[in-house]
Amino acid sequence: MSSVSDKYQPLDDTEFLAILRRLIQEFQHYLHNSLGYNEDQYFISEIDLIDIIIRVHKRLAYFRYFHNMRINDRKKAALFAYWVIKLRPVKIIHNGLKNQIEHIKVNEKLALNHLLLVLVKRGRIKLWDGKDGAKVDGENEFIKELVYSFRFRNFSIDSMIVLADAICTQSFL
Repeated sequence: MSSVSDKYQPLDDTEFLAILRRLIQEFQHYLHNSLGYNEDQYFISEIDLIDIIIRVHKRLAYFRYFHNMRINDRKKAALFAYWVIKLRPVKIIHNGLKNQIEHIKVNEKLALNHLLLVLVKRGRIKLWDGKDGAKVDGENEFIKELVYSFRFRNFSIDSMIVLADAICTQSFL
């Protein structure tokens, strides 16, 4: 076991609020710009996002304490993606959209988007530049399969972390 204190230390309020604001902003940006939703068509549960942030932070503490390891950004993004899929913080509230299959996968798309943003930022995925790289869009078969799997299959936290470490540009080709 680690030499870290035995008592769990929660995030301080300033850092906690910064993470919450970043998540809300990221989700709103993706919902508006990539999925085409208007603000009156969805609801983001801040209670669920708070729960997600706490669960991720506790899992990071668990890895430090029991495995004496620090978690990289890919694994941290996988933890966030896992909890977004499980807790489903975004609800489609527009009556005309509620029961359509594409709209019930919104949390899975948000989770995958969060994971892909980190993988692109860390250089694991090279985006399409007109000559080479990966086209990471809704038409990509790998993306479609991941969204479907996130919605209708079971993933453990550990399998999500393994997935985040395995995805690279070649995954999309």
